[in-house]
Amino acid sequence: MKLNRLFNRQGARLVKLGAAASILLMSLSSHASLDSRFEAITFNPAIDSSDYVTVYGSQTLNAWQGHLGVYFDYANRPLQFIGTGGAVGRQSVIDHMLVADVFGAIGFTDWFEAGINIPVVGYNWFFTDNAAANEDHAAGMADIDVMMKFRIVDPEKHKVGFAFRPFFTLPSGDPTRYTGNGSFTGGADLITDFMFHERFKMSLNVGAVMRDDVTQNGVRIDDQFTYGLGANIKVASNWNIILEAFGKTNMRDFFGAQSHSPFEAGGAVRYTFGNTGFALDLGGTGGIIDGVGAPRYRGYAGLRWTAPTKTCPECPPPAPPPDPRIQGNKIVIWGKIFFDTDKDTIKPISYPVLDDVVDVMNKNPQLTMVEVQGHTDARASDAYNLDLSTRRAAAAMRYLIEKGIDASRLTSNGYGESRPIADNNTKEGMSENRRVEFIILQQ
Repeated sequence: MKLNRLFNRQGARLVKLGAAASILLMSLSSHASLDSRFEAITFNPAIDSSDYVTVYGSQTLNAWQGHLGVYFDYANRPLQFIGTGGAVGRQSVIDHMLVADVFGAIGFTDWFEAGINIPVVGYNWFFTDNAAANEDHAAGMADIDVMMKFRIVDPEKHKVGFAFRPFFTLPSGDPTRYTGNGSFTGGADLITDFMFHERFKMSLNVGAVMRDDVTQNGVRIDDQFTYGLGANIKVASNWNIILEAFGKTNMRDFFGAQSHSPFEAGGAVRYTFGNTGFALDLGGTGGIIDGVGAPRYRGYAGLRWTAPTKTCPECPPPAPPPDPRIQGNKIVIWGKIFFDTDKDTIKPISYPVLDDVVDVMNKNPQLTMVEVQGHTDARASDAYNLDLSTRRAAAAMRYLIEKGIDASRLTSNGYGESRPIADNNTKEGMSENRRVEFIILQQ
């Protein structure tokens, strides 16, 4: 029911924004160039403050909170064709590729953010599609990635999170060297993550990319289904291990051919520099399915910075949540305090009840004076009952002091039979009247 209310509350605005983004992406895709190809860059770091490397979590940045990052990624043989240009066997078109991703994001509300990634190909050991042609090592831009993310359910509150992430790419890369698509592409991801424990979380991303239908050297790439799975394990206060697997395949032919279904997996170590907002990632992946963009192996290093949330050093700390054991001017105990008959000796069975009172006072230092009250039924004389209730209240107070409660926060009084809460003419009523209460006099 709680999740339903969250969806209903934010559903309307998310549908409107998502529909507008989808129309924009479809419009951009409809203006594709006739020179479209496909790019061999499949390593795309998460643009925001993700707990993973390439996989997104559902959490968004806070309003006007910024995030910046840079990654350096080396891929070994990310693109190979079979028997092209008269060659026999597998022909490597790109032997080595080094890409720098420079990215940033900003939160506009506590549930919406936007970001951009500008990839720069610093080194591309490239052979033309003709096997006899010479190599070159050209550098240049790759396709710029622009994304938005709408958080639907907050994982920090509900241990499960949902988000919607539309995106599009600009044709800024070089399609002849497979570092760009040569046309606009666009799509969206659905993000689901789970916080199993404060030290272990996982995220699943599934989505689709709309792009031109392109065939190069017998490899056909069309609209694609994308997926990614990540796990984050906190092994020490500043150290995390990140495990990831990601890939894609043509939607018209799910995993029908290896060439259009690249898949790679690997991991990274993340070190967080205290509360500065900086984090360093070192990791790598290996190609599991040798499709377009999946390398033999990949290594990367990245530095991220998330602006720390603003704090007010002069502001008082936030008030703790109310203790349910404090009701009105009384500490409510969950059981009776029993004494030996006609004595002020506390029975051991009542020690846990008094220990709970100790816990309440330790966790609520604003309780500066608590009166321990003793009460009896009406079976004996007034004088006897007053003396017995006074001694029993004092015994309960001594127990609290022995457990570490400052004596200056306590006082005790006996009231005998003068304050009944039930009928003294019945056995049940007399049992209720024999009691110890803890009344808050000062906060």
